Amino acid sequence: MIHSCAMRVLLTCVSVCIFLGTGEALAQTGATGPIADLNARAKELHESDPAGSLAVAQQALALAREAKDVPGEAEALNYVAYAYRQQSLLDPARKTALDSVRLFVQVGDPYGESQGYNTLGLIEADDGKFPDALEYHLKALAIRQRTDDKEGLSYSFNNLGNAYRNMGQYDQALEYHQQGLVLKVELGNRSSEAYSHHNIGLVYFVMRDYPKALEAYRRGLAIREELQDTRAIAVSLNGIGSVEALTNPAAALRTYERALALRREVGDQRGEMATDINIGDLYRRRGDMTRATEALNRALTLSTQIDAPLMRSTALKGLAEVEAARGDYRAAYEHQIQHQAARDEMFSLENAARLQRLRVAHEAERQEAAITSLQERGKAQEAELARVRTMRTALGVIAVLVALSLALLYARFRLKQQSEARLRAQAEQLQAAMDREHTLKGLLPICASCKNIRDDNGYWTQVERYVSEHSAAEFTHSICPTCFEGLYPEHTQTPDAPSAH
Repeated sequence: MIHSCAMRVLLTCVSVCIFLGTGEALAQTGATGPIADLNARAKELHESDPAGSLAVAQQALALAREAKDVPGEAEALNYVAYAYRQQSLLDPARKTALDSVRLFVQVGDPYGESQGYNTLGLIEADDGKFPDALEYHLKALAIRQRTDDKEGLSYSFNNLGNAYRNMGQYDQALEYHQQGLVLKVELGNRSSEAYSHHNIGLVYFVMRDYPKALEAYRRGLAIREELQDTRAIAVSLNGIGSVEALTNPAAALRTYERALALRREVGDQRGEMATDINIGDLYRRRGDMTRATEALNRALTLSTQIDAPLMRSTALKGLAEVEAARGDYRAAYEHQIQHQAARDEMFSLENAARLQRLRVAHEAERQEAAITSLQERGKAQEAELARVRTMRTALGVIAVLVALSLALLYARFRLKQQSEARLRAQAEQLQAAMDREHTLKGLLPICASCKNIRDDNGYWTQVERYVSEHSAAEFTHSICPTCFEGLYPEHTQTPDAPSAH
């Protein structure tokens, strides 16, 4: 059975490889300009040069904030978080990733939001908080399923597999890794496919199913050799060496040496340190304490140079075991004390980190409360604006209705005037017609002797009566001069004749 020291080192080493395969940073689609170029450069460097990636991402961050480019700022923060995590600066990585997620949510970018949750899941896994890591990866998974982001889903499945493996739920881990592998094959993502094979091999390794572990590791190695990915090839070789250390130690030593050479070639100091610890443990179990000490001391020196307290503690424990195997218990005791001091220092750092996390959480809650307050204020202002707009609309409608009513009243008034004028004209015309009706016209049958007039019914009526009944005329009686002479000749005088005496 492999020594617990080597197992811990292997898991630490694999944690790095998980980041490279499943935590791959993806650039925002459609982004252009200098900020997008810097973010793309940060993505390009995030595996091979974390420090360089951090510097470029911070430049992008400064430019984005100056230009008030919130999507660019969110993406830059995500790459800053990746770089911090690569350098084991988990607390600043966590805070930066949370800021990134907040901004992605603010601009309504589900793609970026899922990337942020993916980053947070990887950070929590590195910190040993596997339930928290699982929660973040499930959030990312839900968004990617909703948006049908198949590439993102393949990463989420792989990360969930790692989370379940770390929690000892191996069947679920294998199930998720297989789902991720199917998607990666479908998408033709060969590099990521190799990482899935490697992580499947790790599940079988911790399950102590070494033949299946070795088979999965070798499948990943074949793809990486095809792609000529030197850094990833070294990761596969280290995994294969861990299996061979239990089944074929001589072959394991050759595999480790090859992995070590490749890691030195690409400048992967963390990987180099992990492989040296594995080599030191293998030499110790083979009884070669001199070479074991050399390998462990190389790892110890590197752990100090790159500030890796966990690796330092592991190397010191390995040296204590080597000295104990030699019988030099004083040296073993000194290394054990140093190992314990390193563990105590890590414990103190963890306590400080917990305090920092509490502060970050408090600040995040404060910012969240401020954001909620601003959102509520914005909603209230929006409601007030809506009310004012509604009132203005109502007043406008009322004004239009009043104008229409006045227009209708005026039109009605004008119509009434015109109607009255027409009525007056018609009345005048009727009156004139009626006046004309009292004027007798046409032929009247009149008696040649008595002058009576025959009416429409055949009765004879005096002229005076007929005219009175059929007109407005009234009669007054008098005697014309002619009749007067006939009736009263004695009273008639001729002006030219002399009067008789």
